[in-house]
Amino acid sequence: MPSFRQESDEIDRPSPNITRGKDGVLRWVYEFSLYRNPTILVLVWKIFFFIFLGMYLFMVLFEIGDGIGKALTGLTPVFFGLIGGMLVLSTIAYYLYALMMGGKYCVWFEMDEQGVKHTQMPRQFKKAQILGHLLLLAGATTGNVGAAGQGLLVGSKQSTYSKFKQVKTIKPDRKRQVIKVNSSDLVHNQVYAEAADFDFVLNFIEEHAAAAKSKSKARAK
Repeated sequence: MPSFRQESDEIDRPSPNITRGKDGVLRWVYEFSLYRNPTILVLVWKIFFFIFLGMYLFMVLFEIGDGIGKALTGLTPVFFGLIGGMLVLSTIAYYLYALMMGGKYCVWFEMDEQGVKHTQMPRQFKKAQILGHLLLLAGATTGNVGAAGQGLLVGSKQSTYSKFKQVKTIKPDRKRQVIKVNSSDLVHNQVYAEAADFDFVLNFIEEHAAAAKSKSKARAK
């Protein structure tokens, strides 16, 4: 009877840290330090900035009857005050969240020809534990593969799914090892991949979301 190590060596790995299951789904896990990688914090800042910007523009239009100059003079200081307060409060909240999560952000990814799913794992799940589940899923020859991973996903913090046919823009950031897959201005999916897997994941997404605008494609021209 082959050992687990022998079975894991026979698992399909299209990229060093990515496995392809019997169901054809690509799966991998990514973990990074919430203290050293500011990607999530920057996203939070952007979301709040555009929310307050929208409120600011609405109020300017509402007060424009009294004159554009007066509206801008009265509301602009309030806008910058709100933005400054938001930056401080959201930063404090982020680092409290990082502390609660043990400083780590661990994500489970599933990707096929239809789309990519980003699932944030609970604090108690460690990267090594998830990798063990990945091997079990990839090597499953009987039973329901989805059910095999159900126990791992129970209690997951949050999932974001992007259908490739709905993706509008693709923004790779190789330095931070993240590919931003955006379906709209408010729907963002952050796909993380190790350096050794980054090109594979990016090429797969670009190939299957062919209608999307990609910054990597633009730079290549």
